[in-house]
Amino acid sequence: MLVNLLSVLEKNADAVWLCGLLLALGFGRNRYALVLAALSVPMYAPSSTAGLSLASAGLVLLIVVLPEPPLRSLRSLGLVLAAAGLSTLPASMPRVSQVLDEWAGWVSAAPLGLAAWALGAAAAWALLRWLRRGWPLDLHLSLALVPAMVALSPAPPLSMRAWLAAFAGAIVIAVLYGAYRMAFIDALTGLPNRRALDERLSRSTGRMAVAMVDIDFFKRFNDRYGHEAGDRVLKSVAGQLRRCAGGSAYRYGGEEFAIVFDGRRVEHAGEALEDVRTAVESLRVRLRKDASRTRAQAVRRGQTAGEVGVTISIGLAERDPERRTCSAVVDAADKALYRSKQRGRNRLTLAGAARMN
Repeated sequence: MLVNLLSVLEKNADAVWLCGLLLALGFGRNRYALVLAALSVPMYAPSSTAGLSLASAGLVLLIVVLPEPPLRSLRSLGLVLAAAGLSTLPASMPRVSQVLDEWAGWVSAAPLGLAAWALGAAAAWALLRWLRRGWPLDLHLSLALVPAMVALSPAPPLSMRAWLAAFAGAIVIAVLYGAYRMAFIDALTGLPNRRALDERLSRSTGRMAVAMVDIDFFKRFNDRYGHEAGDRVLKSVAGQLRRCAGGSAYRYGGEEFAIVFDGRRVEHAGEALEDVRTAVESLRVRLRKDASRTRAQAVRRGQTAGEVGVTISIGLAERDPERRTCSAVVDAADKALYRSKQRGRNRLTLAGAARMN
């Protein structure tokens, strides 16, 4: 199967490469575009040699290690010109090309050639940056460089062109997946966002229930402790909501979330939500030492210094003969949430019913 896929990619290498380059430029993935430009040297150079592959891999390593430049900058222009200059290196500077060929053979006894090792170093650097900062773009680049490493090894299976086309295909997938995350995933909490919820509800049929969840006194918390502490609370609460049995959690906006239960009775959804509510109630979110105004204030709240508690209010509604559309179910859940707040917060209220806990 892999051989067949690589054969297809090799036949359509030019189209895949162009698609990857245009997508990278269109979505502002400048590092991806520059790496594609650098690896186009062994792909399209009139006479590709081991030294040329080594120089191209070294340029990729430089692009990955340096901070990502704006597209319209002198550094981007210099890197593109360097890639263009490499393609003419064997003809314009044969002595330099010969020296590079000799360097490329230094580790010929190793499983991979020197060019592949350089790409491996670039992939490792991108992976370490992802582990340190958590940026998915770095992880995707690290994975995409794997077929490029195979392509620039001394004796790649199949052809170098096929593996470089696989690299370009991986870049296409990385850009498209990044665009999907931008459109449907909340960057702060990692939960699907309001747009993803609307898509889910538009496809929902049959039995379903929706819970609307709101963090109690969140605006007051933000004013007192700052937005950084507020972000930590949002992440902590989102982590608990993600574990809700039988439900799919979404960030609705601000401090409000939604949980969708497909094919579950409201009683079962209520039990799962009660478990989540008590789990959130037991949370203690750590603050910076200077976040809380005084230790006495923390003690009066029954909390240790540097930690705060958080609670949530929940409204739950299900589809029934009176609420046939998803928007009607969401509206009913939102009204039930409002009643939870009126009755003192930190509780679950079922639409059309009294407090459940």
